[in-house]
Order: sequence, then C-alpha cells, then structure tokens
Amino acid sequence: MDNMDESMADPLAEGSSVAHYRVVSRLGEGGMGAVYLAHDTRLGRSVTLKVLPANLAADPERMHRFVQEARLASALTHPNVAYIYEIGEHKIGEEGGLRFLAMEYVEGEPLSVRISRGPLPLSELLSLGAQVADALDDAHSKGIVHRDIKPSNLMLTPRGYVKVLDFGLAKLETTHGQDQTHHDETQLITNAGVVMGTVAYMSPEQALGRALDHRTDLFSLGVVLYEMATGRLPFSGATVSETMALLLHSQPEALARFNYDIPEGLERVVRKCLEKDRERRYQTARELLVDLKNLERDTAGAGVTVATRRKLGAIVVDDEELARALLSEYLGSSPDIEILAECANGFEAVKAIAEKKPDLVFLDVQMPKLNGFEVLELIGREVAVIFVTAFDEYAMRAFDEHAVDYLLKPFSLERFQKALERARRRVGADSSAVPAVPPRTMPATELSRTARPPQEYLQRIVVKDGARVHIIPVERLDYAEAQDDYVSLHSLGKAYLKEQTISSLEAALDPQRFVRIHRSAIVNLERVERIEPYAKDSRVAVLSDGVQLPVSRAGYERLRGLLES
Repeated sequence: MDNMDESMADPLAEGSSVAHYRVVSRLGEGGMGAVYLAHDTRLGRSVTLKVLPANLAADPERMHRFVQEARLASALTHPNVAYIYEIGEHKIGEEGGLRFLAMEYVEGEPLSVRISRGPLPLSELLSLGAQVADALDDAHSKGIVHRDIKPSNLMLTPRGYVKVLDFGLAKLETTHGQDQTHHDETQLITNAGVVMGTVAYMSPEQALGRALDHRTDLFSLGVVLYEMATGRLPFSGATVSETMALLLHSQPEALARFNYDIPEGLERVVRKCLEKDRERRYQTARELLVDLKNLERDTAGAGVTVATRRKLGAIVVDDEELARALLSEYLGSSPDIEILAECANGFEAVKAIAEKKPDLVFLDVQMPKLNGFEVLELIGREVAVIFVTAFDEYAMRAFDEHAVDYLLKPFSLERFQKALERARRRVGADSSAVPAVPPRTMPATELSRTARPPQEYLQRIVVKDGARVHIIPVERLDYAEAQDDYVSLHSLGKAYLKEQTISSLEAALDPQRFVRIHRSAIVNLERVERIEPYAKDSRVAVLSDGVQLPVSRAGYERLRGLLES
C-alpha cells in the first residue's frame, strides 16, 4: 500500500513548472497519472497536462500507453477531438524526471456531470451523438479505435460542442499485409485476454478480452446514447461480474420505459448500436452519423397540433372487460379518435380489423383462442399496433423496434397519451408533420418469432384464408414446402398457403421434431417412413401417407442424425 501511495502521490504543486508550463491546479487522476490545468508561458494559453511520474514511467507497459496516446491522438485534427500539442520530459533534480503530455484544455463539464442532472433533451442528445459519431468516423478512417468511449471522456463546451478525450486505451488497427515491424509498433496496448476500459460501456467482445475493431466504439456510443436518453445505464449490476453478465446475456429495457418523449427512430438506432453480435451492429460510424442526422431532421418541429389532426379509427382488443373499459375511457378524452370496435378475443379482432380497417389497434398479448402475436401475423402491415400487456418479459426488443409502443399494465393516462401521440405520428395524423419513422417493415411472422422467449418453439400455426382463420397444431403438421415467399403447409391431407419464408418457419419449429431436409422442404420426423435412393447421389424421404420429398446431402445428414439418435 505504501508503494501505491507513493506512486500516486501528487508530483506537482500549484505554481510549479513543467518545462514552459506553469501548473494552475490539479484537475484529477487519469488512467496514466495526474491531470493538471496549466498555463503555456510561451503562447499565453491554457493547456491540460497529463503527467506520468518517473517511477511509473519505468513501467514499460504504462510508458507505452502514454506514448501511444500522444501518437494516436496527434494524428487526429477533428474539431470534436481534443488536440495534442506535444509530448516531453521534465527533469527534476538528479532523481529523474516527469513524462508529460500537453493537450488542448477544454472548458466546460464532462457529459457524465450533465447526465447526473437527468436525461438530455432530444435535440441536444442527437446533436451530441452526431458529433461523437463524426469524430469516431474520422478516427476510424485513420485506423484508430478509441476503446474507452464513455461520458467522462466526452467534454461539453459552453457553446454546445463535444470534445472526445483520452485516447489512452486506443489502438491502431492493422491491415492485412503490413510487415512485422509496423505491426509491433501498432500492437494492442494490453496483453491478450486482459480487459481494459470501463465495464459498463464495454462491448461484449471487449469484456471477453477478444480482438477488437472499430465496431467496439459504436457499441460504447450506443451505451452513451441510452444513458443520455434515460439518465441510467442499459447494463448495470451490483458488482462488476453482475454487470458483465448483463452485458453479455441480457437485453436492455426499452428507452420509453424511462423517457416517454423518445421517438421510435432513436429506439431503433440505440438497439442497433447495442447488438451483441458486431456483424448485426452498425458497421461504420458514418452509417450511425447518417441515421442520427436524419433523426435530427425528422424530429425538428414534429409536434402534433390538434387543429390539423384527422380522425383516427381505433379497435380495442383485450379479453378483460375492465381493461377494455379503461382504454375506451382514455380514448374518449381524445376527440380525434373514433372507437370502431371492441373485441374480447383474437378471432373477433382479426374479423373486426378486416372489416373496419382501423388506423390503430390496442392489442392485448395473453388472450384465449388467438394471442396477440398470432393476431399480429394475420393483420395488414399498414395497421399501427400498440401492445397492452401485463407481461414485459415478452421480448421487449420486438415491441420496441416494430410496434408503435407498448403499455405495461397498470398504466397512467399520461403514459397512454404519450403512446397515442406516437401513434398519431406513425399514421401521419398530423398533416403538417413528416412521419419520424417508417411503418413496420419486419414481416409479422418474423416479429412473432422474435417475440417468443428463447427456446420456446411454435405450438400452433395460424393461417388466414380470406375471412377464415385456420389453426394448425404443430403435431398435426406433416410437412411444409417453400413456394416463393409463401409456405405450403400440409396437415391431415389438406394444404394451407401462408405468407412466410421457409427459413423463418424452420427457426420457429422445434429442431428435435422438424428437420429441413431440402432447401424447399421441412418434414415432421414422426411422418418419415423411410429414406430411399432416387437417382445418382440423391434421395427421397417417403412419408407414412406415401408422399415423397426430395432430400439434399446436408438434409440427409441432419435427418439420419436425428433418426439414429
């Protein structure tokens, strides 16, 4: 402990000099030593000094990080990145000296202090997020990855600009074909498997100590955007281990749970940043910047004015009479909403929606006959849906990204009105406003699949046939065949055509009971009687009713493995 106290002791007092810099005050402790406000006596300007004491400079890794920061940050001349002026050494008597880094002094406060006062207004959030994305785009274009994007490293100026600080954990990405000498100069600052950074803002790959690329910064910026919007972290446990577990395995709660004013577009942007698989994340900071700029444009002056609203037709779907009564009462306070029907189950809902053609549907999740997800599969994509449920464990992510909103029972009138306001924007009820986000684009079958909890497979399949709805229990499904963007479902000698891809159907079915035997066919294992050769290097599966289906090589291996297990 004595050695640690000695190493971290303040090496400079107020008024002392480091080269031609006079120390004004100590600002704090950085990842590589003390940080000071100093005066440049030559140029008459304020600077920030990062000072690495001699005993710490003797540590090769610490010294390498210190020099690395200077080299990397000095390559950047972006207006949203703090400038590096020089790196030097200041002798102190005969005992050694201090290594120092002189950089731009940024007046203002860290973003972390601003967030501590509560969520940021949307316009400020989007502006700051876009500035950071622009700075990262510049850094990434030079092969530089920051690796420690967090609010305390983002300084807000009095004029509303943000400066990215502290490239102390940064690394330079290497490209294929570089010689070993150059690789050694640009290697990661940490040894393999050593985690560095701030856990709550790390990407999953960084938390696991894996190789990083520029997409780790985009995940971290997503965490910052979430925190600016809600005033809280998306992944926060009581311990570091608990935080890492949440980061690696859990989805964050919806932004709208904590800030009703957040538009759907921002929900989608943040969710895309926070994808755990970096292949599903934004691939470049430029893509993220474009989306944030578009949100700035689309949300500017997009307030809803009662005088310009047209009437919206709404249908209320809930199996609880009291719940329907409450929704009707709340809707009654909005003169621009007309209740077209109230439905007590999914069948009534599908029929009413087909006949009444509403703009908006309030849809319960847990209902008899057809649940809310199954109703969603059967209605048109142009209908705006607000989920009303007592269960927030139903794949919150699916609701956040593709429904207008969800209302978690019990909800207040204020929360209801926020959801209604979102719906008005979605359907373009305000003729003077440009819709902030496009309508739902994910096919309903995909949304329904996404909304099921992990490892919970489909128990029944719903098919709309004109005004009729067919329900096929999966145990009665014999096989399915692909027909362009449809699947032909065969059950008990009948065929039903459903708008769905065979890949999404495969993902929804239990792989221990159903197997993809060909790119165009899925079969129920219980129906397979035998496998026969058909032609050279090809086979067919003969089902119990005599139907023959083609079997590919890969399908044969899967089928044989399951039949022999």
